[in-house]
Amino acid sequence: MSTADQSIASQSSHLLAGQVQTLDPAEDNQVLGLLYEYETVQLNQGAFSRHVQFAGTERSALYVEEYGARSHNLGALRGDRLAFCLPIMETDSRWWGRSISHGVMPMSHSGKTIHATFDAGQRHVVMILDRQWCLEELSRGMVGQILNIESILNPQHSSFLEIHPLQVQRWSQRLCRLLTRVVSWPEKVPKQQFESELLTAVRSLLEPAEVSQLIESRSKQVVEMTLTYADAFQSQSPTVSELCANVNVSRRTLEVAFQTIVGKSPLQFLTQRRLCRAYVDLKRAKDESIRVTDIAFAHGFTELGRFANRYQKIFGELPSETLRQYSSQRRLALEI
Repeated sequence: MSTADQSIASQSSHLLAGQVQTLDPAEDNQVLGLLYEYETVQLNQGAFSRHVQFAGTERSALYVEEYGARSHNLGALRGDRLAFCLPIMETDSRWWGRSISHGVMPMSHSGKTIHATFDAGQRHVVMILDRQWCLEELSRGMVGQILNIESILNPQHSSFLEIHPLQVQRWSQRLCRLLTRVVSWPEKVPKQQFESELLTAVRSLLEPAEVSQLIESRSKQVVEMTLTYADAFQSQSPTVSELCANVNVSRRTLEVAFQTIVGKSPLQFLTQRRLCRAYVDLKRAKDESIRVTDIAFAHGFTELGRFANRYQKIFGELPSETLRQYSSQRRLALEI
């Protein structure tokens, strides 16, 4: 067999992304050689193929792989890392002999042998994180429930974590969309955002699901810490994943907290809050040289068309009209 290596790789701000396809099991072992020490055994006669899309930093990686023939992989993670594997929900899809209807997430860490048999057409998404970094990030903060990673990853425990099937489905789809975006436009996905998204995924998958009964005091604390962080980076408009990572809660916990306290999703509330602040600044602008663009950027709105549209829906006028109206009133007051 020969190898058809069709790879695309690009690097921006230490974010490496690309894709590769192999047609030879002997050379397949080199595809993820930086992450694993492993070998591939083809189990059926016929053409072998494996397609991998990948992205990563020096302490995290995300990849989706698809197998074209039945094969068995065995080996172990290099270094001191954690691996979380999510099946991509499809008809009759199975994972290591278990139906994904059971809601399982295979996981492993350095030092544990991996044995995985994949049928033709098997697709899954895998997150790999530096173990110490992941442990520190997920244990940080006073609000989020501290996850006992050491216990979860005990080599004596099962290689499967019981996760609600819908959680597995939502996160496998979300991570696939993230990977597609990174591979297509790596320069548009900052390294910090990429890492925050992976940490949020891990926390959301590992955190106990019974968060709908969050007591109001804790919800209030989550909201207040989120607003404090958002204020510190107001001009950058942090993503939900960045908010979750810095407040140390799962996406679900953040959503429940905001719905409990303010009756809106985090993004809805934070966007409206920034619009209201922009309105106040436009009304109070004293310097004749101040432009709508300046105030929009200061509040994290980089797409001026969308900013103007949202602004008009709330305040009934364009931001330029607000600025012009109050500038005229101030000039008139000075003349009088």
